[in-house]
Amino acid sequence: MRKEVPLVITFVVAIIVMLSAITTGPIPGTSIAISDLFRQHISPWMTIVSAFAVGLASVNLLRVHTRAIARKRNDWIYSVILIVTLAIYAGFRTYVELNLSNATAAANYALIFNNILTPLSAAMWALLAFYVASASYRAFRARSAEATVLLISAIVVMLGAAPVGALIWSRFPDVQRWLLEVPNMTGQRGILIGAAIGGFVTSLRVLLGMERGHLGSAD
Repeated sequence: MRKEVPLVITFVVAIIVMLSAITTGPIPGTSIAISDLFRQHISPWMTIVSAFAVGLASVNLLRVHTRAIARKRNDWIYSVILIVTLAIYAGFRTYVELNLSNATAAANYALIFNNILTPLSAAMWALLAFYVASASYRAFRARSAEATVLLISAIVVMLGAAPVGALIWSRFPDVQRWLLEVPNMTGQRGILIGAAIGGFVTSLRVLLGMERGHLGSAD
């Protein structure tokens, strides 16, 4: 029963979710529309499960970093900063949600978000640009015909996107646009189609009870 009941619940909920997107009529023999059933009963539970997932992830994060602090692992001070920041931010946001009429608290919360979190995120992405450039240099070495084509395409795309490229040759932006809209888009669509088929097959296996990894068993 520990496996059969979750499988039945998964099947019923999946059928309701799928039918709610393609039909608006009532369930045969009743006056209840499937879309209303999804909106009133399934959707709130999706929110609850998502909230529990975030809570579980937070608890696991605290366990990992408190263990690192207790054992004084390398760079454990960053674990302290993470936990303190998490507690302050969560507490502040909870206070704002419980006191929606307090405009000062909301403004201070926005001040923290806009002047601390946003600049830190921008700095992180800026640092990642250097790692991407380094990885691109190692990946684009012309060791084969395919790598040579990739290297030339990357150079043309960069020159087409940079203002200096148009100064070197006025056709660089046009070539860059063609590379992005034709060969690149073709490859992306192929990857997306493959991913969509894989997602559909996996969903179908879960729906039919053939995939039981989420139940803690591969049987």
